[in-house]
Amino acid sequence: MFAKKNQLLKQYIKSVLGYRTTNIAVYEQAFVHRSVVGTNIDGIKENNERLEYLGDAILGAVIADFLYRKYPFANEGFLTSMRSRIVSREHLNRLSRKIGLDTFLITNERYHNLPSSINGDAFEAFVGAIFIDIGFEKTKKVLINNILEAHVDLNFLEKEDPNYKGKMLCYIQKNKQKIEYKVVREITSPHAKKEFVVYLFIENKFIAEGCDYTIKGAEQHAAMSACEILGI
Repeated sequence: MFAKKNQLLKQYIKSVLGYRTTNIAVYEQAFVHRSVVGTNIDGIKENNERLEYLGDAILGAVIADFLYRKYPFANEGFLTSMRSRIVSREHLNRLSRKIGLDTFLITNERYHNLPSSINGDAFEAFVGAIFIDIGFEKTKKVLINNILEAHVDLNFLEKEDPNYKGKMLCYIQKNKQKIEYKVVREITSPHAKKEFVVYLFIENKFIAEGCDYTIKGAEQHAAMSACEILGI
């Protein structure tokens, strides 16, 4: 199974990113969730958290530079907002699934606490692997040409209303209902920032969840998911 995934991953890198790699091992590591390590699955001993940490920094730098050049007359507030929308956990989760990275994830099926951010985390780890393989300048070119310009809808993100909590508040007030955001889990690891998982309840009924590095951000993501589910 792992040999077949190895070959498919090589083909994926060539077709989606446009280059051949001779260092497939680092890409394989990018998709190993921490739930697998220690389970003696195919001798896997290291997960993707260190690569995620590295990829987070590389991705932030590339996107900041990309937006700076893309919008030469935009102010700092707009650029910061756009960068936040692109690298938000919800958007990276969607982007990861859109380009097919989720098909390479390796997890322990018996692990019942998989974070909702697992796809976005793998995307950042994948970026870290690209950087280790081909260096910053080539990584920057690949991310801009093959990911950002090909798969990120900037026009949609520009128009997207980030105040989903405000939308939810209007919705529940209109319907005279009670809404509650509850932190249900904190995800910690030695090599990555702490993440918060928040559940959104309406009238004590679970509606959606969100995950982010701050409680406020996690609440916003939970509200965004709820807006999609409820058609608001």
